Formats: sequence, structure tokens, C-alpha cells
Amino acid sequence: MNNYELSIEPIRDDLSHLASYLDSMNFQLLTQIAPYKNNNIWTALSLHGYGPNPSDIYKPGFVKSDINIGSKLEWTSLANEPVMSPIREIISRLPCQFERIRFMKLAAGKSLRKHNDNIDQDIESKKIVRIHIPIRTNSEVVFTMYENDEDERGERLNLEVGRFYYLDVTKPHSVSNNSSEDRYHLVVDCYMNEELKAIL
Repeated sequence: MNNYELSIEPIRDDLSHLASYLDSMNFQLLTQIAPYKNNNIWTALSLHGYGPNPSDIYKPGFVKSDINIGSKLEWTSLANEPVMSPIREIISRLPCQFERIRFMKLAAGKSLRKHNDNIDQDIESKKIVRIHIPIRTNSEVVFTMYENDEDERGERLNLEVGRFYYLDVTKPHSVSNNSSEDRYHLVVDCYMNEELKAIL
């Protein structure tokens, strides 16, 4: 576990109020790729992205569809909500400039099969690294990292609320939410710099 967790002081605040707030929000589909297309297994909301609305979860050139995507990065209306106070504290601890910042939801009782995030060229080139901070999770949510496509066993991780993790999502990974509640991660895409590189 230690080789994934960053040496950043964890957030000690009770985040259950924030998770309950997220329960009431209308999350957007994260992918148009089968088998997740047209279902609510894997969804997201934008805090910082290409557009002013929480529904603006995509980036230019990332999705081939009729979705309208802005050309500049900006904070969404969600960022100003009072309930987001602990989130502002979380992101202030990251030594980087931000690309997209999203809440990612994995529905209760659902799983994401083994995949990687190489569809995003900035992630693949390591220009951007993806930091996960769990907002609601539990021991029944398992994040598995694999060395390569041939690795069938992988390393099973139970990530903890309020801690900062760098997960190299260019490598295959899968997630299983075996619990009865939705899992939320704050996922921060950071532009790589020397200060960030030193703690990865």
C-alpha cells in the first residue's frame, strides 16, 4: 500500500456529509464504451474542467460524439458550494496545476473490468498524472492493479478515505464495489512538475 500512497497529510475531516450531498447529485456517464454505455455503473461530476457545469466531465478531442466541450479549463459551479470546503482543503495540498478534477462514482454492487486509461494521450505520456482521494469507500471496495495484461492476479488494494494515492492508470486495473453503497473518489488530474515528481 505504501508505494501507492503519497506523503501528503491525509484529510481528517468527516466526509460523510459530502458523500450524502453527492448521493443527491445527477452524475454523468463517464464512457460511451461497452459494456458501460447507457448505464449508471461508472459516472462522474466535474469540479474543474472544460466548461462551467458539473456535467462538463469530458475534454476536447477525448470523446467522439455530439457533446459540446469547452476550450478552456475553469471551475464549475459545484466548486463554490459550501459543502465543498473539505475538497478545497484537499486540492490545496497537491503541489501542481490542475487539469480536470472530478468526482467519480462506482455504483453499489458493481464492478469495472480490467482496463487502462491510455485513451487519454496526456495520461499515457505522463504529462498528466491522476491522483485519487477516496471520499466514501469501505473494506468491500477493492481496487486491483496489474503489472500487465498477462497478470491475472494483480495487487488488491483497499484505499482509505481522505488519503492521497497515485495509481498508474496506464497499467491495467479493475475495481469492484462489493458493498451496498456507492463509492466516491475525488480524482485530480495534475500536470507533472518536479515537486510532484518528488513525492510520487
